[in-house]
Amino acid sequence: MKLSKIITVLALAVFTENQAQNYLNYHVGNAHSHNDYMQEIPFWQAYYANFGSIEADVFLVKGKLWVAHTEKELSPDRTLESLYLDNISKQIKLNKGSIYPDKTKKLQLLIDIKQDYKTSLAALVATLKKYPEITENSGIKIVITGGRPQPVDFKNYPNYLYFDGDFDKNYSANELKRIGMFSADLPGIVKWNGKGIPRDEETAKIKAFVERAHTQQKPMRFYGAPDFPNAWVNLMDMGVDYINTDHIPDLKKFMNTIPKNFYKNTKEYVTYTPTYKTDGVSKKVKNVILLIPDGTSLPQYYAAFTANKGKLNVFNMKATGLSKTNSSNAYITDSAPGSTAFATGVKTKNTFVGVDNLGKALAQIPDIIAAKGMVSGLISTGDVTDATPADFYAHSDNRNSSEPILKDFATSKTKILIGGPTNGLTPETEQKLKESKVEILHDLKSAAKINNRTLIIDPLASQRVSNGRGNWLADAFDLTLNDLKSSKKGFFMMIEASQTDGGGHSNNIEQLVTELLDFDHVVGKAMKFADENKETLVVVVGDHETGGLTLLDGSLKEGWVFGNFSTNDHTSIPSSVFAYGPNSKEFTGLFENTEIFNKILAAYGIEK
Repeated sequence: MKLSKIITVLALAVFTENQAQNYLNYHVGNAHSHNDYMQEIPFWQAYYANFGSIEADVFLVKGKLWVAHTEKELSPDRTLESLYLDNISKQIKLNKGSIYPDKTKKLQLLIDIKQDYKTSLAALVATLKKYPEITENSGIKIVITGGRPQPVDFKNYPNYLYFDGDFDKNYSANELKRIGMFSADLPGIVKWNGKGIPRDEETAKIKAFVERAHTQQKPMRFYGAPDFPNAWVNLMDMGVDYINTDHIPDLKKFMNTIPKNFYKNTKEYVTYTPTYKTDGVSKKVKNVILLIPDGTSLPQYYAAFTANKGKLNVFNMKATGLSKTNSSNAYITDSAPGSTAFATGVKTKNTFVGVDNLGKALAQIPDIIAAKGMVSGLISTGDVTDATPADFYAHSDNRNSSEPILKDFATSKTKILIGGPTNGLTPETEQKLKESKVEILHDLKSAAKINNRTLIIDPLASQRVSNGRGNWLADAFDLTLNDLKSSKKGFFMMIEASQTDGGGHSNNIEQLVTELLDFDHVVGKAMKFADENKETLVVVVGDHETGGLTLLDGSLKEGWVFGNFSTNDHTSIPSSVFAYGPNSKEFTGLFENTEIFNKILAAYGIEK
């Protein structure tokens, strides 16, 4: 193998190891506004996006440099001065010597010479004499591309002019100092169209160009490159310094959200190994554990699976299905009708909690099974009056009515309710709950053992796991299970991971993944109990998907994932369903979310 090839292979191997961190090195300073003068608002759109590079094509007309893509588009009111130099000068003066308010940010102005470079460059140098604030500014780099002098002639031009590098030329040390960057025609190198990943040999070619530029300590840009998210991801993967775009708002948003769209897990854990001895067996169950990761469907699960290096308890469940999530009055549900469907078997309107379309109270699982001598417990990492837990004990046509919702717990047959703080706990509500013999505790640790009907409102519950919640959810599960399992008739338990939904709403993949991994620990605990008990069905289902998450890149080996969100709200994507234990096979296929309720009652052997 040739020495150059060995160097390239070694460099690529090092890059692969650092690929995860590589994404975090990119920001809008790496964005290049290709043919910027064709934008609806030249210069300003890229400038206010804080782009690091802007390109203008110029023609010499009557001693002036006019900006256009072709000669047919030339216009005397679109000059390099009016569109770019005057505006750059204005901003430098406004920012007291800096091109951007943030003095660490710099701007590259790439000027593409479309005609004879000698006359065009002479005109450019003459024009720039009027702008010493530009030519003497270390925050501005003017790079000439298109028509360029030979390297030996670089010295004949002012030092503030740099030139686009040509890989076909060999530069002396002094000549290389005048190279601003290297550019290459991507379609002339590979046939990759930006979809999927390049073929191995194409990847090697692209990386070889990048490495040649980096070896000479210069940035790299490819023109003619595909211009959409998957292409940007691949170009960043390969270390390309400037990402070409004609879509300034899209690339701006993409670059600015990289820190929230990227996550590398540092707390890998080993999943529980199921026995499968009672899995899928057709028999009545005494207990059902329903686990609801709010706002979660397959993309979220796979993000967590990737972050945990290809391990997830929920993925060890063999029975899988899909739940349709629409509410009775909307294609896209919110959590209130989403889990009302689970709790009652009835589709209702958005914002409605435990009631039908007319606001009439519906019978919920805890009350239904109480008639059979069974007990219930509800756990949430959110407000105890949030829609999901409330759907199992309260009746309201407004999910935001925290006080009346919490008052409904007084008459519910649910034994245990655990979650975070709520403004619904007014003195009046607290008095009503105490009159109903509900014990109220204000942290999980004070409840060593549960004896009576209990409400635990713990501030720690509403903390994100990354902000110090620790093992709170697992501890709440253990506390509740230790009480409920003593019931001879059986029990129902609902556990909601509320803040997975928050990760979707805030488009924060770290929050989403860490919350889901914390939740998955509890899934493993539930599966272990099901194996030991042999009469317990475990069901995992999200009430809806939040964020429109797509996964753009990741590493199952290294435990990192890079995604992108299409919205900050719910979507209509069906929720993934997983089941383990007796009757788990009943949860396969595509079905309405109301079927979760019907299948749970059928597993108990209860007729609706």
